[in-house]
Amino acid sequence: MSAIAKSYELKQCIWCKRSDDETEFIRKAHTVPQQLGGIRICQNVCDSCNAYFGKTTNSLPPIETILKEAFNISRTVLLNGDNDFGRNKTQARFSSIYFNVNMQRKTLSVKQKYKLQRSFQENICRQLKRGLYKMFLEERERQFNDGHDSRFDFIREFARYNIGEYPVFYFERMGVILMSKEWTRHPSIFFDKDYQFKYLVADYGFFEFEFLSHVFGIPAIRTWELGLSNYLKLSLKRKEKIFKGVKRVVQFNDIDLALRMNG
Repeated sequence: MSAIAKSYELKQCIWCKRSDDETEFIRKAHTVPQQLGGIRICQNVCDSCNAYFGKTTNSLPPIETILKEAFNISRTVLLNGDNDFGRNKTQARFSSIYFNVNMQRKTLSVKQKYKLQRSFQENICRQLKRGLYKMFLEERERQFNDGHDSRFDFIREFARYNIGEYPVFYFERMGVILMSKEWTRHPSIFFDKDYQFKYLVADYGFFEFEFLSHVFGIPAIRTWELGLSNYLKLSLKRKEKIFKGVKRVVQFNDIDLALRMNG
């Protein structure tokens, strides 16, 4: 094999930046956890970094477990109307490790044994936010091949190495959600293909994306505080007919996981 061909086929991990002559790329890295219905693969995630997101580290629950816990609630609500869960269906009936979930009433509460654990809410919320950043960057790489860009270094630090503190903003919908069965059964990060909100990155330094009918905003730059006020003001103005407000996610239940606005 020529040196040119080898260079063309070289893989480089978007998280640790190691290439396939330094580490292995054998296992498939699902951008969305398989237990959440994910089927799409990011080729440039090494086995070590891929395994990290599924492991307990420093007594924190695995990031992929928290993503599954959170968004399988939303996914079950969306599939419920089609009777698409249960035995021999698209997904098994939802069972949560951490929460008591009432799908009829669309409510969830922390199980008693976890209520007594110090900083439980803060810990799982941090893991959830890191998981959203994780899915974001792997989907950026899969869809746009720009995951190695140095502007995403702060995302690497936060999601992979648990360094720093970066926000997730959650836009609260009003009205009915329309979503295809395919995107519910096999969810992925949805980026606006028409770049409707490209101005957010250029002027204020934020990205917005949709996942299982939830819309999130995260920083596109490390110095995100500088444009925050103007970003939220303009973004909400553009969404005023569909969204009623925005929250900075500080607790797990700041996200309307049970999609109560449809209830």
